[in-house]
Amino acid sequence: MMLSPQHRLKALHPLHYAVKGAGCGLVLFLFASCNHLFIDEQKSNTAQNNFDLLWQIFDERYCFFEEKKIDWNRMYDKHWNEVLRHARNDDPLSEGLFNEMWFMLEELRDGHVSLENGYNTRTYSGWHSPYPENLNSSFIRAYRDSDLKTKYLKNGMSISVLPESIGYIRCPSFSDKFNRDDLDNAMVKFKGVKGVIIDVRNNGGGLVSEAYMLASRFTREKTHVGYVRYKIGKGHNDFSDYFARYVEPDGAHPFYGKVAVITNRKVYSAANLFVSIMNNLSQVCIMGDKTGGGGGVPISSELYNGWTVKLSTNPVFDVFKRSIESGIEPDQSIELSKDAKTDNIIEAAKTWILAN
Repeated sequence: MMLSPQHRLKALHPLHYAVKGAGCGLVLFLFASCNHLFIDEQKSNTAQNNFDLLWQIFDERYCFFEEKKIDWNRMYDKHWNEVLRHARNDDPLSEGLFNEMWFMLEELRDGHVSLENGYNTRTYSGWHSPYPENLNSSFIRAYRDSDLKTKYLKNGMSISVLPESIGYIRCPSFSDKFNRDDLDNAMVKFKGVKGVIIDVRNNGGGLVSEAYMLASRFTREKTHVGYVRYKIGKGHNDFSDYFARYVEPDGAHPFYGKVAVITNRKVYSAANLFVSIMNNLSQVCIMGDKTGGGGGVPISSELYNGWTVKLSTNPVFDVFKRSIESGIEPDQSIELSKDAKTDNIIEAAKTWILAN
């Protein structure tokens, strides 16, 4: 007879979560920038203990069980039974154990969730894989190269001015910190333009700070942009109250005119947050496809066998307290035409900017 996960874990002492890393001395849920989590008590390295630990880490810290209607107890029984049937359940490093652990985590449908064993990393791609990409890289190069004085920054970002006197920012990543001076000096190009297009298609995220930094260049005043809640207990609904998030104006050369933000399904995590932030600015229009989502602050932890897991905690919300985990709907939904010779989404953004 299978024991329930609660009974199997009854003999385990409660897990104590702490922040790991230089300069991070407080508990995890107070500092999203300190994103590693570790367990301070080592159990024997068995397949059963590793499976139990994985289940318990998610049970106590994962933040979207209710939103996604996941019965986590049922997931335990379903997938541990599969380990017993098909895997070498006495081997804590077996491929069968790794695969079944991942099959359980995959049911969370979360692009922030991953499992890594040193040579193989599993992540969920269902948030974008069934959808059209709505991006043609050659079209992007043509628009960018129309300005012979395009500025190139970190993260693959480029800043150009199109022939119609419309600024064009291509921002494919937030994975590295921008140089503030480089960003401000590049934005000098937008003095006197009729509007700006910010193209974040295929931006899979990165540093939240950089999403805020870019948004601050288009913000005229301190603006309420949403909320965050912190996981404060082991229960699935043990969250703090809603804490308001704001973006404030910054930068030597801000732009307050019309802005079109172009999106697709591969916009995720910090880039998804950027779109949510910009959606609160009155001069902004979101165009393209619904973003991929990714509205939980990710943390990581290590199992007894050395495998690493990553999971979402601390959910983020828009100004109406709606979760942004499933993505942001555009103001104008536009697909890339299959037979187009130019990017019809960029062309639609130009038309919107030039309209009275």
